[in-house]
Amino acid sequence: MTLVYVLILIAAFLMGSLPTGYLVAKSKGIDIKTVGSGNIGATNVTRAMGKGWGAFVLVIDALKGFLPVLFVKLYFRSLAQPDFYALMAVTGILAVAGHVFTPFLKFKGGKGIATTLGMLIAIDPVFALVVLIVWLAAFLITRVSSVGALSAALSLPFIAWFLYHNKAVMDVMITFAAFMTVFLLFTHRENIKRLYLGEEKPFKKK
Repeated sequence: MTLVYVLILIAAFLMGSLPTGYLVAKSKGIDIKTVGSGNIGATNVTRAMGKGWGAFVLVIDALKGFLPVLFVKLYFRSLAQPDFYALMAVTGILAVAGHVFTPFLKFKGGKGIATTLGMLIAIDPVFALVVLIVWLAAFLITRVSSVGALSAALSLPFIAWFLYHNKAVMDVMITFAAFMTVFLLFTHRENIKRLYLGEEKPFKKK
């Protein structure tokens, strides 16, 4: 059974590693790494190619987190609850790590927000919905994508604490959420720097 877990985690990382934004842009003759922020995520694709392609990349990147966690959720329900949630969480983390550190682009990928949302939908749709509401509220107020992402990241441990009442499961989910908060703050470190300097660009209302 240990070998099965290891194979699932490897598969999750590889699925997360698919550089969706880079491939979509390249199919249109664009090197997304040289455009805008140089990031391969949905936000930069939207700026470079429009909302339609940005939405496509967002959905595919979310599926990279959703599908491996859904597999775990469907096939390992017999595990004790804390172990079940821990396996889903670790699987999701590996998918996000694959997206951020994709070996297909010399370990330089996206920032992990869409893939994180996808794995949260698979783990607990209610959790994901609350995170999405936080992101959307912060984005609509500021029109800055990174503010929405950072607000959502910072909210993760508090949402986990609020939603889970089984002590063992709550401990797993708060630990997982806290790790994701730190990880997403790390992936957004350049955005944090630009926000501090007042250089982060908002999306313009049309």
